[in-house]
Amino acid sequence: MMMDHPVEHLPHTPLKVAFLTGLSNPASCCLSRPYQQFMAQLDCPEAWKLYLNFPYIPSTEDEEKVGLLQASWANGWQFLRARSPHYRQAAQRHLNHLLASADRLFLLVGSCGLEILNQAWPNAMPNAIDPDRVSIVAFGPVAYRRPWATCTLIQGDQDGISRLFFRKVEVILPNLGHMDYVYDPRFFDLVSQALARTLSTL
Repeated sequence: MMMDHPVEHLPHTPLKVAFLTGLSNPASCCLSRPYQQFMAQLDCPEAWKLYLNFPYIPSTEDEEKVGLLQASWANGWQFLRARSPHYRQAAQRHLNHLLASADRLFLLVGSCGLEILNQAWPNAMPNAIDPDRVSIVAFGPVAYRRPWATCTLIQGDQDGISRLFFRKVEVILPNLGHMDYVYDPRFFDLVSQALARTLSTL
């Protein structure tokens, strides 16, 4: 399991911009090409962008296209596993390491990534982490509750999976399904605006 790998060195930066979603391929943290392109277009220094998915372990595997059924199975498994003590502790170790590598985090949290985040950093965590250090844009969120840090929930009106968990969100995007967010220019604009607000506070 990728979560059991040792943490990898991350150079310190004023801000880290990173994705946190379930791994469609549990054996690799490589971002798919659309996610890489989305990250590349964001307006901030390249050194502040993390071109890996959680738990941010570099992989020697080539990017592999994963079918929808396999990806759904893998993400469902991670959603269920997120509540287990072993998974929760491992996830917390990797997220704490990410936070230690930057003064602030800007997290793009997709689908079951929000449940992984909630379990790793539960409501009690503000006692240990300043909530102002973490900004979250959650797209197609799948979780039992909102996180404790500043968070904007974005949901497509055709995202039936996310709607099972969240009936009220900050932004509804028409004609958008669960797998469509990073392809949509409206979503990119929302993320860019949120990132600009975070950058203005550095």
